[in-house]
Amino acid sequence: MQTIPIWLQTAFADWLTGRIYLDGGGNYRSRLPSRSIVAYNRQLKWLYTDNRDFHRAADRWLSLWETVPTARLRPSERTKAEADR
Repeated sequence: MQTIPIWLQTAFADWLTGRIYLDGGGNYRSRLPSRSIVAYNRQLKWLYTDNRDFHRAADRWLSLWETVPTARLRPSERTKAEADR
């Protein structure tokens, strides 16, 4: 079984929701007011030397999101969900 690290899932989600962008220097930056380089920038650049590969991987990750159950409900949410059935 392969797992996707949390930092990479965060990067995918941030890219797909527009919370990060690619600057002219090839760095991923936050769209928040600080516009700082994101903490996982170096890891992304090492893993995906071509940023288009990262963008394709993010799209692929999203297409698999509903197929692969990754979310876990906290016990209180699970109990409420079971009660609603």
